[in-house]
Amino acid sequence: MLRVLIVPLISIIFILGIIWLIKNSNKRINEALIKVSEDLDFLYSPPKNIFKKKITTGIIDGYKCEIIVYTQSHGKSSTTYISFFTYFPDSLNMGIKINWRGEFEGDDDYLANLFIERNRDLVESQKKKLRRLKITDTYVNSRKILFKKYFNPVEILKTMHEVVDLTKKIK
Repeated sequence: MLRVLIVPLISIIFILGIIWLIKNSNKRINEALIKVSEDLDFLYSPPKNIFKKKITTGIIDGYKCEIIVYTQSHGKSSTTYISFFTYFPDSLNMGIKINWRGEFEGDDDYLANLFIERNRDLVESQKKKLRRLKITDTYVNSRKILFKKYFNPVEILKTMHEVVDLTKKIK
């Protein structure tokens, strides 16, 4: 009899614990993004639904920037990421792309090859600091798994500035 009551009780406590953890994490990332948006003078309005993307936008040194927190489903599991975007003022129009694995791709024409040659060392040196680095004709992006580290506004600010600095250096 006692065993029949304990199993459902433990299940309910477990489910309530997960709900509390999700709400608490959502509250902490919202607080961090609000602080970052105040420090950078970015726009941020926390979504009403805890499962919606959280998007913070603004301009740093003339470059449009975005910080996006989102959850991506992988079948039965999901991962929450924080993604830092910095957009070039004008498209590079070279057909270049550096994918998530850090591999260079391009149209194999002179301009794409020149871009890759000029920026290879710079990109290679940044790969460890800016994980999952992606570069296209229009933006530079670093995507990271949302660990506890990124509930700290200082870490978010630091990473955003690193992405902007890399964008400025690309030739």
